[in-house]
Amino acid sequence: MIKINKTKATYLSLKRQNLIERNDDADYEALFRMMSPVPTLFWTTPGEPPLIQHRFNIDDRTLNNYNRANRNIIKGRFRGGNVGYIYTDELPLYMTAYKKEIKYFNQFEEIVLRTIKNEGAMNIHMIKEITGLLSKHISASLQKLQKAFIVFEDQVDNEWDRAWYLLEEEFYDMDFNKYLKSQAVEEVILRFAYLNVFINDSMIRSFTKLSNKHINNAKLSLIEKGKLVEATADDKQGYIISSDIDEIANSPDQIPDDIYILDLNDYIVKSNDRELKVRFYSKQHKTLHYIMKQGEIIGALQGHFRFGPNDLEDVILDISVADSIKFRNRIISAIEKVYAPHDTLLLRYCGETRMR
Repeated sequence: MIKINKTKATYLSLKRQNLIERNDDADYEALFRMMSPVPTLFWTTPGEPPLIQHRFNIDDRTLNNYNRANRNIIKGRFRGGNVGYIYTDELPLYMTAYKKEIKYFNQFEEIVLRTIKNEGAMNIHMIKEITGLLSKHISASLQKLQKAFIVFEDQVDNEWDRAWYLLEEEFYDMDFNKYLKSQAVEEVILRFAYLNVFINDSMIRSFTKLSNKHINNAKLSLIEKGKLVEATADDKQGYIISSDIDEIANSPDQIPDDIYILDLNDYIVKSNDRELKVRFYSKQHKTLHYIMKQGEIIGALQGHFRFGPNDLEDVILDISVADSIKFRNRIISAIEKVYAPHDTLLLRYCGETRMR
């Protein structure tokens, strides 16, 4: 069992995610591939492209609109059926890792699939006209077929009128048997471990949404191959990539004192989703964003989403009362960079009503 310094590991993780002294000359595509499948922002309108917030100062909305229009990146359902984008050439990897086989096709799925096979690429309105099925049955069928990587949704822009294709016909030149399931899952976990540096079982399950069986088999295989090693950090058990041992030891033990307001689909949030939902659960309000300081998530901005200005009800923090007072102005200032105070007012801070 390797013992590592958690602060050093966190520093290395932030560095690899381009959160330490952000470098716009860093390889955006390489980071996108490592973070894949990359989702859209959680609080956004349907049809928006995927974004990687905080890591670059470039306009990746324009970049990824271009990338998906030219099919450099494509949309699919991964990680428990969640929407995400991957680079097209990595479809065999992520398809193998996340594919949800359909054991039984119901009548709607059979009709929808047969229609696309017979008629070619179609949108939902066209399928409805030909089959007479209700839109809700068509949408549910397409989503299930999409999770099984039988059909492909060609999301090239923000329009609702999207075409659906047979995936293997559209990407006929790809080797969809390139990976075994075990190999694909191992690669997904290695990429996850590389960006997070120190990981544990809860984190892997949070991000990948894969079954315990597939995670455990892949993890044991990686340990046997010497690619992962068991480690402890601050008395917590987990794993690191074996080649990271020296790099962690040589990393600084002081993290820049930055505060970030993280979207619910941010990579760091999704890597710790299960724990965060427990730590910052509220019966009254929804979590809108998480608050990260020096690489650690210390709180949540809670309220209610609206089609218009959101309701910002409160900030809850998992730190000492003294620190919550000490960091108050900096945290509120970081929130106001996301929610302009003239448009959306934060009502409370740690339960105390703010002066208007």
